[in-house]
Amino acid sequence: MPDGWYRTNLGSIIELKYGKSLPAKSRDGGEYPVYGSNGIVGSHSTPLIDHGGIIVGRKGSFGEVQISDVPFYPIDTTYYVDKFYYQPIKYWFYFFKNLPLTQLNRSTAIPGLNRMMHMSKVLIFLH
Repeated sequence: MPDGWYRTNLGSIIELKYGKSLPAKSRDGGEYPVYGSNGIVGSHSTPLIDHGGIIVGRKGSFGEVQISDVPFYPIDTTYYVDKFYYQPIKYWFYFFKNLPLTQLNRSTAIPGLNRMMHMSKVLIFLH
C-alpha cells in the first residue's frame, strides 16, 4: 500500500452520533436547516452542529444519506457525522451513499446500521 494510506474499520475513525429532539412546533424558521431521516424538514435559528456534516436516516427513511455544507440541526430520527478525519466531507458522503444502508431492516437478522458501520473496511489517507 502506498505511504500514508491505511486500511482500517470504519468504526475506528467515524462515529455515528444521535440527532436531538426538536419538535416541529419548536422550530422557529431561522436560517439553519433541520434534517430528518428524509432530508430538510424545517429550519431553526440555532444549529446543533456549527459546521457541515453528514446525516443518515435512522427511523422512517432508514439509511438515506444527506449532506449539509452549512451548520445544521439533525433531529432524533437521524444519525449524524461531524468529524471527518483528514478527508473531505464529500469523500464520506459518497462512501455512505455507496453502502447498502437502505437494504438493512431492523426486523431481520441483519446487523443494525451502527454494527455494519463499525465492521466496514475503508482505505484512508492520513497526511
